[in-house]
Amino acid sequence: MTQDVETIFGTRNTFNIPNYQRDYAWKKQNLEDLWEDLLEAKNSNDDMGHFLGTIVVAKKPDSEVYDIIDGQQRATTIFMLRYALNAKTGDYYRNHFFDQNGDLRLKLISQNKEFFKKILNHAEEPKIPDAVEKEAKTEGQKNLCEVFNTILAKTASLSQQEAQNCLNTLHKMAMMLLEEKDSGRAIRTFQSVNDRGVPLSILDKLKALLILYSNKYCQGELELDEKINKRFGEIFRIITAIKEQRVSSSLGDRDFAKEVEKRVFHYHSLGQSAIGHYSYGADKSYDKIKTLLKEKLKTLQESPEQKCQEAENNLRQWLDEYSQDLRDFFCAFLDIAKKAETNEEIFKLFYILKINPYFYSSLVRLEMNKVLDNECLKLFAQAEMLFYGLGSINNGCAYKLYEHTDSKDSFKGKVIDFAIQAYKDKDYEAIKDFIDKLAKNIYQQDKKYFHYIFLTYHSQGIDMSILNSLVPEKVYNATIEHIISQNAFNNGLAKQYGFESQEEFEKFEHDFGNLLVLEQPLNSEAKDKALVAKQDIYKKSNIPYNAIFANKENFATFNKDSIKAENEKLTDWLKTYFKEFL
Repeated sequence: MTQDVETIFGTRNTFNIPNYQRDYAWKKQNLEDLWEDLLEAKNSNDDMGHFLGTIVVAKKPDSEVYDIIDGQQRATTIFMLRYALNAKTGDYYRNHFFDQNGDLRLKLISQNKEFFKKILNHAEEPKIPDAVEKEAKTEGQKNLCEVFNTILAKTASLSQQEAQNCLNTLHKMAMMLLEEKDSGRAIRTFQSVNDRGVPLSILDKLKALLILYSNKYCQGELELDEKINKRFGEIFRIITAIKEQRVSSSLGDRDFAKEVEKRVFHYHSLGQSAIGHYSYGADKSYDKIKTLLKEKLKTLQESPEQKCQEAENNLRQWLDEYSQDLRDFFCAFLDIAKKAETNEEIFKLFYILKINPYFYSSLVRLEMNKVLDNECLKLFAQAEMLFYGLGSINNGCAYKLYEHTDSKDSFKGKVIDFAIQAYKDKDYEAIKDFIDKLAKNIYQQDKKYFHYIFLTYHSQGIDMSILNSLVPEKVYNATIEHIISQNAFNNGLAKQYGFESQEEFEKFEHDFGNLLVLEQPLNSEAKDKALVAKQDIYKKSNIPYNAIFANKENFATFNKDSIKAENEKLTDWLKTYFKEFL
């Protein structure tokens, strides 16, 4: 039913945003668009010609309160805009905003309720005080501040009459209020609205889809509806927490932090044989879920009467187990992300190696199965280097590891099998050849492999405060330093380091033995300097090996033979590190 804003949000109704809903997500631009609609309506003669959208609600049992199932972003913003305009009019419409107990007629999710009241207290000021803004802890609270400050900037210069005119216009603008008797049926309506083109995120659509099947085809399953609702509420909060992790800027690709829910849903789908595949994207996996549910529904509808209950139970069980598993997957993903700041192996996997996202499904499954430990984490590093560091791309192997996450032995065996199988067409010695040549050609590989090997070879067990210092903001920014500078031959210094010609120098220039991982500011300071001039610079490094190296008595005698010796030591170490693959 289409109604005006005043009728919907007037003195008769109180609305609640359930805790399973997303956090507040609108930004300044959303308010700018709403304000533009308001001004356009105010300047036109057609009061009902401006449509603000749809709100889907379900009345809470034994209550006069309506749960907002869809439209909470717009409802919250309209409430704030009306509240600020009303404050400029002398609070004429106070009963529109407070019930008889003095409580707000719009109740936000639990974590935002008190903060929402606090910012509304400043509706007559030009902006929210800085002290209050600093209290915003969650992304939703920060968004509430951003939008309410934008509203206050719009209303600050309005006279009482101008504010009244704007409020009158807003009250006459139209919305569609769709009411159902329970949240499950309301979400079915929400899903129907979406099918007509309202843009939604993939998890909004997925939640609606699961509840559609639960509410419509699993008789009397309001309890399952609520379970699914609650689980998705937890997922939405977990998504916010993942975005707030520093490591989110180093996961997947540069867009991961913007697309957390779609990406993690995709990684979860990769571990579902009937839904995901490494060649699929998230949207195709969602379509696979729709197809799977249609097949289950077809089985239910075509089953003889004596088999109907069994088919319905099968559908109910799938909906229950899938939604629980999805929630647990998001939770485990967050747990791993948090550990990136305290666990050396996870730090190196995400910040330095940036392992291929096709590994994420098995990584999270191991965590869910309480199998993930440092040995497993080391296996992921080895798999990254062997699947992708030999000039090959083995996405299929990385993806299929999820099938072997029930135990560490199974996972370990399959990583080794896949690595060897990847080079079966060459010969059994392929991995050994890679190791033998790595010290010489590591600089030509992806630079992340050098960083990982250097820190693992020289500084295993390094203090986490040192590793975290290599991520001054959001991403790892240590650099590769050439001990004997790349311009050594041009500067006439190459011969004192044992090189007879430029050609000979170029053969050793980028070898492992001539390289360090060094903090970016120190690398800039050391650039192109002679070896003796670098000694004090290296001593300032927080990376333990660099200071140890700089404090050696024979530091000034470092030369070609030193590079060769360090190359040989690395090769011996690599044979131990990769021994189970040889």
